[in-house]
Amino acid sequence: MSERLRSSYQVADERSAPGTPDAAVEPAPELASIPGPRPSPEASAPAPGDLAPVSPDSPDSLLTPDTEPTTSTETLATDVEILGKHYPVRQMINEIGNQRMRAVESVTATWKNMLDTPGKMRLGLARSIAESRLDRQQRKADAVSHLSDRNWLKRRRMRKLRKAQERFDRANTKYQDRKDRMAARRENVGKNVEQRRADYRKELRMRREAALGRRALRHELRAQDAGRFEARAVLKDIPKEHLERVGKLAAIAYASERRAAQADKQKKATINHETRTLDAISDNRRRMTEAATEAKNADDIVRKLKTETIPKAKERLQSLKEELDDYDGDDDQVRTNLQVQIQEAEERIKMNEEREIPYWEQVAFSNRQRVATLDENHSTLTANLGQNTAAKDMAVANATTARETANTHMDNLAKAAAEATDSAPEQNN
Repeated sequence: MSERLRSSYQVADERSAPGTPDAAVEPAPELASIPGPRPSPEASAPAPGDLAPVSPDSPDSLLTPDTEPTTSTETLATDVEILGKHYPVRQMINEIGNQRMRAVESVTATWKNMLDTPGKMRLGLARSIAESRLDRQQRKADAVSHLSDRNWLKRRRMRKLRKAQERFDRANTKYQDRKDRMAARRENVGKNVEQRRADYRKELRMRREAALGRRALRHELRAQDAGRFEARAVLKDIPKEHLERVGKLAAIAYASERRAAQADKQKKATINHETRTLDAISDNRRRMTEAATEAKNADDIVRKLKTETIPKAKERLQSLKEELDDYDGDDDQVRTNLQVQIQEAEERIKMNEEREIPYWEQVAFSNRQRVATLDENHSTLTANLGQNTAAKDMAVANATTARETANTHMDNLAKAAAEATDSAPEQNN
């Protein structure tokens, strides 16, 4: 076994040697020599994971082909827009099969990458050795860079540097090719999944267009007072080209109708948003007015307490004290009543100074802060109202344009359906 492996490595080294004729031509990545058992014909056959199909476009970017040139008001519809929520069971079953094929291709790609991993490791080792040799020769060449170009030592080291660079380039190319081939297997699995999904969506789109075309023609015939059996007979006689044209126009028309409905819904939402913002501004203005009124009332109460109530109470207290001092009678009841009145007046003044005035000052301060906060909210709501108004205007314009486009497509569909029904008798004749 060791002799067989040694002979394989010797053959590989002979093929990659600079002097051999094979080394002058760079081998392809698929033909790189890998030591080990020779693969069987079944294993060497190309698998689906090795194929590199063209990357398909995204399903959302696939446009609808049309027999007529598009006008400025016509917008082509995508497969997803035309299918909508139709054919859910078919799409689910196809997606299950698609995922099954993805699992099979993934396992195949993983197995082939596993088989290529030893070769990749060998090529990586050869690349590392060539890189270290190149660095060593580069250091030697830098050491004699100050010598003349005709110096024999410098020419010898520069020749070895070129050979080391060529060896490294060959090893790096082989390693990168093997690495890219292994990575492409994994990428092709996802690309094949998207390709199969896009192809099936195209097939479903054709079915949907045919169904919409037949329905549009049935409606046109019913509008012409045709019976069910008569309409069925006429549909059989309509040329296929007219059926396909009516189907494409019907698909685009119904997709445009859905876009117009969505634009109308968006317009209603923006109008409601603007209305709510206007209501919020009105409510904010009302609360700000109430807070300002409460603050003014509190300030008036404080001013009245300081300028009228407390001075009058103090004058009353002073008169009671003077009356008590001037009273010279012997009636204790009168003296007691005057003392009680003096005490009540003092308590009332103290209550106004220590409780009423601070309380109403705090009420006025809180309401002024509330007015300031509501004023900031009013500025924010006003800015939001401007944005909502701009969004509403844009939504109204988009809805109008979408509705006009949908009406244009519906008119084109009606004309095409009328032409198709008129072509049926001519085909019979």
